[in-house]
Amino acid sequence: MEASSFSLQQVSFNVAKRSILAPVSLEIPSGKITAILGPNGSGKSTLLKLLSGLSPVSSGEIQLLGKPMAEYNRKELAKLLTMLPQHSPVPLGMKVADLVACGRHPYAGPFGRLQTTDRQAIHEALVRVGMSDVAGHVVDHLSGGEMQRVWLAMVLAQQTGILLLDEPTSWLDISHQQKLLDTIRTLNQEQKLTIVWVLHDLNQALQYSDHVILIKAGKLVQDGPARTVINERTIYEVFDIETRKVTLEPEGQTLFIPGSASLDGSSSERFKNPANKSLTMEVA
Repeated sequence: MEASSFSLQQVSFNVAKRSILAPVSLEIPSGKITAILGPNGSGKSTLLKLLSGLSPVSSGEIQLLGKPMAEYNRKELAKLLTMLPQHSPVPLGMKVADLVACGRHPYAGPFGRLQTTDRQAIHEALVRVGMSDVAGHVVDHLSGGEMQRVWLAMVLAQQTGILLLDEPTSWLDISHQQKLLDTIRTLNQEQKLTIVWVLHDLNQALQYSDHVILIKAGKLVQDGPARTVINERTIYEVFDIETRKVTLEPEGQTLFIPGSASLDGSSSERFKNPANKSLTMEVA
């Protein structure tokens, strides 16, 4: 049986009397990359915050590595998992390396002094995201994409076994998106890190994730292996948009190309018609 980093049993989250996340039970596998996918406002970030311990569950229980999350204190959690939120205020006047050093807080010695191991972790994190050349610069004049990479370096410097990333490709151009996704995949493969991220690009999720959680309107639609869960039918069910499956040869990589969206919420005729064909394209 596959080991789980997180086990959720009938977990829900409410604000006042409004349900943001309906009771959900699922397992998030250890050492794998899990993508949380769904429309805007579906509860993706809420679920990630519950996994991080930043928000308390309204009902049910989350177990982290076999132990109820409520039994961990904040310092213990900080050594097990770290989270990159969707938005963070930019600390103007702060040097890049000093901001990344905040990721070493759980390991800080007396008076918060950095040790040799801390400095090494900071340097390695900056190299990973391609920002080591600006370590001594203040963050004030960084672009949105550069700032996102610095935040990621801070998360990596924390050196936990679990990374929670909320839309980590935001603000990044296509080149840096690719580099970030490759970096995360490499960390997962080399260090067996458990990654849980919120993504919007279905094809990126399919290419880089092992496991997928699909949610809509605060309810779990389906979860399981990425290549099983992501298909034309589930994409239509969750996003109300038709797609065509394209297989690139000889690599065998699968892509889903958007088609026409339903305007009235009615069932798509394509899913009533069994003659729904996929496409195969050969790439030289």
